[in-house]
Amino acid sequence: MKNIVQRTITGGLFGILVFGSLFAGSIWFFSFYLILLVLALFEFFRLLEETGIAAQKYTAIIVSVLLFTLFFGYSSGFASPELLFLILLIPPLIMIFGLYRQDGGSFGSILWTFLGIIYVALPLSLLSLLVFPFWKSGYLYEPGVAAGVFIMIMLNDTVAYLVGVPLGRHRLFERVSPKKSWEGTIGGGIAVLAGSLFMSDLFPVLERINWIALAAIVVVFGTYGDLVESLLKRVAGIKDSGTLLPGHGGILDRVDAWFFVVPAVLVYLSLTF
Repeated sequence: MKNIVQRTITGGLFGILVFGSLFAGSIWFFSFYLILLVLALFEFFRLLEETGIAAQKYTAIIVSVLLFTLFFGYSSGFASPELLFLILLIPPLIMIFGLYRQDGGSFGSILWTFLGIIYVALPLSLLSLLVFPFWKSGYLYEPGVAAGVFIMIMLNDTVAYLVGVPLGRHRLFERVSPKKSWEGTIGGGIAVLAGSLFMSDLFPVLERINWIALAAIVVVFGTYGDLVESLLKRVAGIKDSGTLLPGHGGILDRVDAWFFVVPAVLVYLSLTF
């Protein structure tokens, strides 16, 4: 019971920050989600360090801040689209910086640095394409799609936990996550699909059929996103990615589903509109 209360309080406060920054305006969005990106990257590289892997942590953070800023500038219309070509310099720069490492420029450290950027920083940077809908003109800030997706992700996680703890009997992927069950996953999926029916009323930026499709994406890709992060923690031999969110663990433990859901949502929207 104590753990549930702690999870509820922490989850509520985190939700206030997530949604408050979204609806407070584009500057608040930029500031909060950039901080979230940096914290998530620190946790990711901490997981690697637990396994004895040394990557270019600070190089990755600098590059990721640039990546997030470029996508925000492009999506909002504040920066020239041509500046996106700076992204092409990221791979060679990381490899060049790797040459100057004291370990002699381990190619393994370069690859893990790339993984941190691709796995954590790129999906969070792509959020700008959701809050400045690319399928509309005028660079208008519209957080409805992102907010709806986040609500469905949180609903999926919460119901899966509440159903899985008392009723879970059949393991979903025991080798990676011993506690996740089919019962919890199905319960979360039903809740998300039911909740999606009301999203068009809350956020009329999309029609109901689109919200139902996004709900299916959340259930499938969100579940796999969670499992992949569980695998990282299992390899590192730790229970939680951090301690910033009591009852939940770290930032990665709360946003792991985002890393797979956001790109999949953007692919669906790009093919639909």
